[in-house]
Amino acid sequence: MFKPRRLWSQLWGLQGMYLCFFLHSQATGSSYPNHGHIPIGTLFNMDAEPVSRSALMYAISTNNELRKGGKGITFNMLSDDVDIDSNFAVTSKLCAQMSSGIFVMYGSTSQSTFKTLQAYSAKFNMPFITPDLSGTIHKEHQPQMLFAKPVYADAIVDLVKGLNWRRLDYVYDNSEGLLRVQHVYDRLKREQYGIEIGFRRIEQVESAHEDLRRLDYLDREKMRNIVLDLSSLNAYAALLRQIPEVGMNRHGYNYILGTLDMLSLDVSRFLHGGVKVYGFQLVDVSRRQVQTFLEEWQELEPGIWPGAGTNLLQTDAALSVDMLHTIRAALTAMIKEQRDVFHYVFRRGKMYNMNKTIGIQCNSNPPLPWMHGEQIYRALKQVDFDGLTGHIQFDEFGQRANYSLDIITAGLDTGLAKIGKWHSRYGLLDNDQDLPVDPIYPQQNYTEWRKVVTTILEPPFLMLRGNVEEDGSPLIGNGRYEGYAKDLAMEIEKRLDIDYILDPVTDGEYGREVENGSWTGMIGQLVSGKADLAIGPLTITAARERVVDFTKPFMDIGISIMTLKPERQKAGLFSFMEPFSLSLWVSIVIAYVTISLTIFIVSRFSPYEMKEHAPYLDHFRYNFTLCNSFWFAMGALMLQGSDLCPRSIAGRIIGGVWWFFVLIIISSYTANLAAFLTVERMLQPVQSADDLVKQAEISYGILETGATRVFFEESNVTTYKMMWSYMSSASPPVMVSSLQQGVHRVQNSGGKYVFLLESSTNEYINNRLPCNTVKVGPNLNLEGFGIATPHGSDLKESVNYVTLKLKEDGTLHKMKQTWWEEKGECGVDTGNKESKKRSLSLNNVAGVFLLLIAGLVVAIGTGLIEAHYIKTQYLKYVSTLDSRCLQHEYSNGNGILNKYIQS
Repeated sequence: MFKPRRLWSQLWGLQGMYLCFFLHSQATGSSYPNHGHIPIGTLFNMDAEPVSRSALMYAISTNNELRKGGKGITFNMLSDDVDIDSNFAVTSKLCAQMSSGIFVMYGSTSQSTFKTLQAYSAKFNMPFITPDLSGTIHKEHQPQMLFAKPVYADAIVDLVKGLNWRRLDYVYDNSEGLLRVQHVYDRLKREQYGIEIGFRRIEQVESAHEDLRRLDYLDREKMRNIVLDLSSLNAYAALLRQIPEVGMNRHGYNYILGTLDMLSLDVSRFLHGGVKVYGFQLVDVSRRQVQTFLEEWQELEPGIWPGAGTNLLQTDAALSVDMLHTIRAALTAMIKEQRDVFHYVFRRGKMYNMNKTIGIQCNSNPPLPWMHGEQIYRALKQVDFDGLTGHIQFDEFGQRANYSLDIITAGLDTGLAKIGKWHSRYGLLDNDQDLPVDPIYPQQNYTEWRKVVTTILEPPFLMLRGNVEEDGSPLIGNGRYEGYAKDLAMEIEKRLDIDYILDPVTDGEYGREVENGSWTGMIGQLVSGKADLAIGPLTITAARERVVDFTKPFMDIGISIMTLKPERQKAGLFSFMEPFSLSLWVSIVIAYVTISLTIFIVSRFSPYEMKEHAPYLDHFRYNFTLCNSFWFAMGALMLQGSDLCPRSIAGRIIGGVWWFFVLIIISSYTANLAAFLTVERMLQPVQSADDLVKQAEISYGILETGATRVFFEESNVTTYKMMWSYMSSASPPVMVSSLQQGVHRVQNSGGKYVFLLESSTNEYINNRLPCNTVKVGPNLNLEGFGIATPHGSDLKESVNYVTLKLKEDGTLHKMKQTWWEEKGECGVDTGNKESKKRSLSLNNVAGVFLLLIAGLVVAIGTGLIEAHYIKTQYLKYVSTLDSRCLQHEYSNGNGILNKYIQS
């Protein structure tokens, strides 16, 4: 939406033009449309407030400004003030505007002139949109008529039934109210709802004391139920002012106000004494669309835009804006369906009908209806969108459909509060007959709609979105921001039904006390009364609790350590040895040698290990030679076993103990090996505050201002006192003036600088590019971010309750997950993990392959040496034998060789 306060100088001429046009229209009654602008005729009641016309003019001006240069449909408004009860005045102005040339008519009407306006509209096919009389029109075809205001007589009936009233007095002040009375009575009778209804018309609302006393005197029932159905907000204001003066605002009185502007009325005198007041509200000020419009509406100059410049939006003004958007949507749809649909309408700056006459002439004979009137009317009834007054949709009779009204109550126990909704299709959405107010919410002062929420621009709590929406419209108001704090404020708004505006601090500080006793930042905004809430990364401290109130923490945090993410440790050739330390490997080797020697010695002394050596029966040999003993121990260590098995009891005890030892060692090694080979580890030189204090190579620092500095200044813990002593006197200085400066210093220090900051910010930065920082170690303390309010604020308890509910139902956790992880830029490696699982690569097990190759080479070399040695020894043995013995032995084949080998 266009933002006038930012482009005031550019729009001053435009606003002046519309003001001049407005004054001119009063004198002449009409104006010729400019070529290219869609002309709209308007008729306004001369006795009514000018807010409806101002809203329509403002909507046209913003529409034209956004779509200048041929980017869309623009409008030109012909406007007249008339006596809405005079048929002659209404038809004169209507015909004058139609003769000038208009596409659609928007205007007020009354019971006296409605039939006349409807007849002219039907005769000349002129679509007529009115914000009046919708509550009294029966469901019947009204050619060319479109009713902007929703029907609410059925809402009154449903609320009466929901409150279980069995008697009521219906008070009205004009003929429209009388028709609504008839509708209420007929429906209750048709549904056979047992109720007694009394009727009273008040002729002079400004002086109704006698009428009210007579009403009070005639009915002395203990419980008095009264429906007030008046013609205007001024009438309601006058009567509500007189009711307490005659004593009808005490316990036992219950009122239903038949208005769609309940929140525009002053009901402060009905909040005491036990009286209950119910009413309806069409414009839901908690909706973002309404907030955005109000932000601009209250900035307008009332001298140029009568009725504007307030933080309340009356139903008539909202209807004017919505109906302009309805017209634009209908015409846009027509042009989209047939691009040249209006091609022959404009010629030489004038609008022609049927290519014959300028405009639509009332005195033409025969009558020439508006050539596009029927098509425009059908397009108007087909629009479907959400506007300031809720869902905009029309039924076949031209009346609003699928809309809802907020039900508002005022009373001693509730204050002014919303208790439910009424929907045109489903009726009361709260099925409780007593319509109790949810006790969660305290009394709210709805005369001060906008709550100022002070905050600070710090990612991810609050960030600027940009300049324009996706559709090209400018970002204004709260729509300019996004982040965790914005989402939290929206949750509070939704659950407490309040309006708010975000106001980031300009000094960029959270809140600290200065020498003169004043406060800066968000705390300063609360103390000075410039803000109602503070939502952001605001740490709860004792010093701040002295000047403001805090809710329970919405986020648990602590001071944490940020350091440069170290490079991942590359796997070495012998990484398979890393599961055990060097001392453990040495111990295993010693145990292996010891077991081998022990079983060798035990076998030598045990007769069970002796075995006769055939063919020499007088010779014995031992299976567990020194080599066999080492082989037995090696086989068990490698879980492969051997052909040898101890026969002696002592040998078997040694074997069993060794096997148990091997079982534990191999299981431990296998478990550790899986972790060491599949997890890449990073070496962190600093893991805690104690590590920082014990070293001198790495410097560390904090923000110059804020809760982190206060923590170190006031801490009595020895470690933290030493850290503060270092940081406060270090040269060059290690404390930084901004968060960005501290993070930049970490990223460019080569691992020689550590930054101490709140854990939530630490985690967020670690998830942002260039993803080269990491949070290490536990938090140094336990703190929390809280929502702050001024001392004695009536918002504290309700906001505190909402905060607890959001934490219990997991909403706060989901919000943090969204802004910290899902919107992160570092993928699955979130930056706060010290390790990450990966698949095995050749580098992880390269040493095992080298060991295998080395074993093969050694085995081949040993085999060659062994073969050469056997051959040499055999030749020496053969040369010493007698040739006869040699021949004899040779005749026995290889016996000698075998004998030698066995010996």
